[in-house]
Amino acid sequence: MAVLLPDRDLTAYVLPHPWARDAHGTPVPPPPGTPPTPSGTWPGAAVEQIDGSWTLRVDPRAWPLRAGDVLGDGTRTWTVTTALLKKVPGYGAADYIAVVATLNPPETP
Repeated sequence: MAVLLPDRDLTAYVLPHPWARDAHGTPVPPPPGTPPTPSGTWPGAAVEQIDGSWTLRVDPRAWPLRAGDVLGDGTRTWTVTTALLKKVPGYGAADYIAVVATLNPPETP
């Protein structure tokens, strides 16, 4: 396994989590088109995969990230498909968030 070192700063734009609940306790998502708000900027890295998806590594201080959140580096933005917090026992400096995302807008061949 190769180590992916930070090569850019990534700003996280997150949707409200958890969603508000209605009178019956059902989660209510934000209205379509609601822009996510920036939650901070942290070191990260991004690599395009053969299938056109992107693998990003983000500092764990950006946690929680969820599907639909957006990451940006100032020139590109990606929409998070999946995010998983990876912890290395005994080596907190090696912790990271593994993200699979799509480029906005997607590249066309």
